[in-house]
Amino acid sequence: MTPEAGRRPNAHAWGLIAMVGTGIVAIAAILAATGVLPGETVVRAIVRSASDADMRWLARRIRPLGTWWGILPGVVLLLAVSRHARRRWWLWGLALVVAPLIGEALQELVGRLRPRGLAFGFPSGHATAVAAFAVATIYLTGRSGLPRAVRLLITLVATAAALAVGLSRMVLDAHWPLDVVAGFALGATGSAAAAWWDASHPVDPPPASTRERRR
Repeated sequence: MTPEAGRRPNAHAWGLIAMVGTGIVAIAAILAATGVLPGETVVRAIVRSASDADMRWLARRIRPLGTWWGILPGVVLLLAVSRHARRRWWLWGLALVVAPLIGEALQELVGRLRPRGLAFGFPSGHATAVAAFAVATIYLTGRSGLPRAVRLLITLVATAAALAVGLSRMVLDAHWPLDVVAGFALGATGSAAAAWWDASHPVDPPPASTRERRR
């Protein structure tokens, strides 16, 4: 992927996404601290009743996409094909690491148990990690010179993969629905914040016409 001349991402839009995501995480944390919401028990019952052995088998195969076993190969591929990602590899690495770390801190702070077992589950670490990678991929793909149809396809695949991981956590009864929603919001916030900073501090030289006007 190579930067397409003249295309500049909308820094304000990415900043707005980061702000909205932060708000969602904050509200979800307050709600999760009160316990399990009535709607979550309903959603859990629906998912469990619809989950058969084949779906659980598939969920176990999807699960690694939300861990470093699944994300690290994607990061390597993204760095290999995106010059823009390589220029600020530290920024995207920071986004992919910090969001899950904040998630672990929130798990201890909120202290809400998973549907089964005694481990804390808010927010979902798998959902956080995969959402952070998906949003970073969508942003960096948008900065590339790939055809619009290809960029749209990558966006759809990244979004579908993230949703599949989130659903798999509920199919396996590892998280409550709010855990997954908060994980999505937290991961998206981390990468959206990185995208906002990247868009606000362009590294590409201005077009020749702009340079001429400055003389």
